[in-house]
Amino acid sequence: MLGETIDRAELARTAGPVPHKPWVILDYDTRQFPFAEALRRDVYKVPDMGKLHIYVQQHYAKCGITRDLDHTDNLKIREMMQNLPKQSTFSQLYHSFMLKVLARLCGRGISYSSNPKMRVHFPGTGSVSSFHHDIIVTKRIDQINFWLPFNTVDDTATLWLESDYGREDYRPVRVEYGQVLIFDGGYIGHGSVFNETNITRTSMDMRFSFKGASTRADGVELMNKVLAK
Repeated sequence: MLGETIDRAELARTAGPVPHKPWVILDYDTRQFPFAEALRRDVYKVPDMGKLHIYVQQHYAKCGITRDLDHTDNLKIREMMQNLPKQSTFSQLYHSFMLKVLARLCGRGISYSSNPKMRVHFPGTGSVSSFHHDIIVTKRIDQINFWLPFNTVDDTATLWLESDYGREDYRPVRVEYGQVLIFDGGYIGHGSVFNETNITRTSMDMRFSFKGASTRADGVELMNKVLAK
């Protein structure tokens, strides 16, 4: 998806129907689903996920390493939570959220990633994912996207989306801890930029669909179901 070159007009034409809106932010109860708390306690053992870069640099300094963090650090530190076992507290919270919140929201059974993609974006490091459309790679016209940060993010630390299909007017979407961004990622452009904030963004994302779905109409219906809540 890096360096993606596409005919955006053709992409819009072939998409056919579109949802009432391309994205929405939904609230959830962090007391019932304490994702960040589980990661702080079981993985990173730090008090503040947004300051993860400070703790990493302090650890490096103790090891005699003094340098700026870079993209390789994003990948290295994210692996600590990407490889959590299925029986971990975080994994159990994730599947509980999918079944008790997201599936009920959609009103039908859903198919979703059993292992969400975990992300770390340190201050002073480049884009985690340049602007793209998922359909170019996945070819899944029935899926929509789920993006949940483990700390409040905005500006250059968050995900950037187009305001509408093919606009290319990318803007940051502020998402609080306790919120999830759901969007039509197959067809709405999205990505990240160089993190110029003093906040580390940690997050998870995945794609989901109705069980047995195969058409664009299925994906549009799914997005509209979420929008109606």
